[in-house]
Amino acid sequence: MGKAKKVKREKSKTDVWYTVLAIVIGVCLVFGLGVAILQPTGLMDYISLHARTAIKTANYSVNNAQFTYLTYATYNNYYQTYESYGYTSYLGLDRTKPLSQQQYTESMSWLDYCKSQAESTLKQVMALCETAKADGFELTSDDKATIEESITSLADYAKQNNYSFSSAVGAMYGSKGITKSDIRHILEMQTLASKYAEKLRDSYTYTDEQYDNYFEENKYDYLKADYYSYTVKADYESDATDEEKEAAISAAKNKALELFNKIEGGEDFVAVVMEYKKELATAEKEAAEKALADAKANAAETEAEAEAETETGTDTAEETQSAEEKAVEDAVKALEAITEESVKSDVLTEGHKTTKDDKSEADEWMFADSPAQNGAVKMIAADESATIYQVVKSVYRDEYNTATIRELGLSLSNFTNEDAMKEYAQKIIDDFNAGSDKSGEAFDKLAEKYTTDDISVGSSGQQKETTKRSSANYEEINEWVFSDERKPGDVKMFVLDENGIYITFYEETGRAAWLAGVDSSMRADDLEKKVNELQETYPATVNDKAIEKVQ
Repeated sequence: MGKAKKVKREKSKTDVWYTVLAIVIGVCLVFGLGVAILQPTGLMDYISLHARTAIKTANYSVNNAQFTYLTYATYNNYYQTYESYGYTSYLGLDRTKPLSQQQYTESMSWLDYCKSQAESTLKQVMALCETAKADGFELTSDDKATIEESITSLADYAKQNNYSFSSAVGAMYGSKGITKSDIRHILEMQTLASKYAEKLRDSYTYTDEQYDNYFEENKYDYLKADYYSYTVKADYESDATDEEKEAAISAAKNKALELFNKIEGGEDFVAVVMEYKKELATAEKEAAEKALADAKANAAETEAEAEAETETGTDTAEETQSAEEKAVEDAVKALEAITEESVKSDVLTEGHKTTKDDKSEADEWMFADSPAQNGAVKMIAADESATIYQVVKSVYRDEYNTATIRELGLSLSNFTNEDAMKEYAQKIIDDFNAGSDKSGEAFDKLAEKYTTDDISVGSSGQQKETTKRSSANYEEINEWVFSDERKPGDVKMFVLDENGIYITFYEETGRAAWLAGVDSSMRADDLEKKVNELQETYPATVNDKAIEKVQ
């Protein structure tokens, strides 16, 4: 029977820093799903790996094998994250090289950086584990089963790809000397630390006054504004004289002022900009058409002169004319692409935020103590340009209510086609709607019920106080979840662009989004303070000489 995997979701403000403590579990599972493996960095002697203690507290210790595992797991997480954004080469990440030869900075390798991160993480983890032990807090049987599933997924992946377990671990985590027991030890510590951190976080309580005070002290983390903006830039050739540059700059700023006056006078921002864009595009088209006409008129003469000098004259004339025709074609397309919708998309900025200490001139205007109101217009000049702004939605905070939801996920890769996937999803929905139990727990159980050897149904579990997700893939889900008509027990299927389906279950309505964000930040701040205190109560002893041996 296949295992039900969790639905991947975007992190929201309700996710706090303590989840980092469980990072290795995620890395192990992801590896089991087929992430590209690292090149081995060399086999270290098994005995020396397990004889050296890298870091310890009163009741917990981590040897070099376990420290190596965490170091490389940290690297894998960074690589996976930055690879999704295409930043790996820019950041010096290169799996074809040993970790010590991948430069984090000029003076530090990624090996050194990941070792420092592993050490910092372990100090937090071990302090939390010591506190949990003193409090009598232990892992549940389900926690231990999840850890075993993580290790099994790594072993299964190795077998499926003709690796021995030790070879797979050596390739992914730096040494064949790392055992299942080593991995289990780190995962158990991290899981215990993460769960105890969650217990601490959930234990904090706050008054409305505390919420209000925190918001006022950190309001720029939560305030937003929507606005239109359009910049008119000076246009001049690279070899222009100073006089020509000054003329172009003056013309640009005059044009910006002309547009500003129209908008300030009551004309629609998008309509004004669209008219101007069409003027520019029309001028480009006319210039291209003239160049094409000139090319055709001169074609015969150009061809005759060229043929007198070389046999490639005909090709040269044809290439010139073809280039001019392409320029006309592009100019026509550019003009046709200027629509109200396209212009609005270009000029509209939604949910803009600023910071307390780094406001632009436009931010100073929009986020002032007496902020610019809807419809207000301002022009801000730069050296060679001027930008027009208009407030669409004056400074606000997200007042819409959060939602507690659950989601089941299906992947197209498990089905012959999209219709088959939809049919299977509808079968799940019909089963749930036909039952008398409409609880979130009953909804989650469908993941196990409908997971087979060939089909995996992923369950996200309960997602408390979720906010609107930014990805375009979730627009339809956002609209449904945060509709005023939504009620507990509602279920709907959503087909995603990423060749999958989400079956979304609405469990309950939560607090205002801004308040949920404030609450999450306050808990994260207080948890961080507490963990710092715990590290003083349960200090870790670091063996620098042992850690230096980790390669």
